[in-house]
Amino acid sequence: MEETIKQSQKVTPAGPAVADHAAYVGAIPENYHSGVGPFLFEPYAQELSARIAAFSPRRVLETACGTGLLTRRLREALPGEALLIATDLNEPMLAVAKRTVGPGANVQWAREDMTRLRSGSGEFDAVVCQFGIMFVPNKPAAAREALRVLKPGGRLLMATWRAVAENEAIRLAHETVSSLFPGELPQFYLTQTGHGDPQEITRLLVSAGFVDVQAEVVQKRSTITSMREVAVGLIEGFPIVDFIKARDPALVPVAVDTLTEALGKHFGQAPAEATISALVTSATAPDA
Repeated sequence: MEETIKQSQKVTPAGPAVADHAAYVGAIPENYHSGVGPFLFEPYAQELSARIAAFSPRRVLETACGTGLLTRRLREALPGEALLIATDLNEPMLAVAKRTVGPGANVQWAREDMTRLRSGSGEFDAVVCQFGIMFVPNKPAAAREALRVLKPGGRLLMATWRAVAENEAIRLAHETVSSLFPGELPQFYLTQTGHGDPQEITRLLVSAGFVDVQAEVVQKRSTITSMREVAVGLIEGFPIVDFIKARDPALVPVAVDTLTEALGKHFGQAPAEATISALVTSATAPDA
């Protein structure tokens, strides 16, 4: 059996990473979607959609849906009559998500903060979030909101990246950007992979009131079809590009070129397989 492990951020020169949901603007959503979507996010979109479908939910809420890769797979896996609401705080990401899923899909879209959901209590059979909670400043509030909108016995399913040491492509991106700014330590990739401890995520959800929390390491073998496309996605598909531009815009292509070369040296000639690693965590809303 295969091992089964935006809300965004902005880095300011004066201090550490802080949440900035408006940071995914301009070309960032498209670069995110095309550059790293197939490589990093599609494998877990298939994993989570299959797990959610196994619950046979009738009403599903997706938070931090990003560019809609999981949304599309959820819609394919769920019965046609099942309600699917996909939310994200960032309008440009939602715009890409709507194109990803298609105008004819039975999906309701909403711009929402996952720490202040507009849905009523007990409205959903399942809540799913793929690679979103790591960037939420108030994670306990997000967990409590997920619990609030779930019916008793409803399920929460989340994916969060494990540490950079477990995700070589992300590690190489972090090292590439850090090498360009030796006097600073860009935090983006560390924040992105900062919620991969099973004990930590379990404590978060238990404290919020969930029961039967299960955090499972899920590794995937994913294909890099183009080293440059992945490099563009990892550099220009995330707000780390704004960190670079704020210091020297000319270093953006340098970062992409350097990362392309590093990826090629590490993984070999494309197409090449790479291991990616995340936590897939499930939890249950207690019975009333």
